[in-house]
Amino acid sequence: MKVYYKKHKKQEYEVIAVCDEDILGKSIGNQKISEYFYNGQLIDITSAIEILRTAKNFNIAGKSIVNACVETGIITLQGIITLDNIPFALKFLL
Repeated sequence: MKVYYKKHKKQEYEVIAVCDEDILGKSIGNQKISEYFYNGQLIDITSAIEILRTAKNFNIAGKSIVNACVETGIITLQGIITLDNIPFALKFLL
């Protein structure tokens, strides 16, 4: 499975955005999985996990990346929300 990875940086803050390849641009209600926010480099899920392990701030979307983060202990099940059957998780440390 491949995922899209994009790093957003503003001043000293950095947010990593990762989503499953197959949901980019998909509609959720009246919103979409943002191509602007998530569409960056297409990488394998193992590489994404290594990036997310050390990320202070991230936004992830999709069953594959969210499940991989749960399995590796990066996030817990309690930190997941699901919209239109698509799981999302956030981590922010200020």
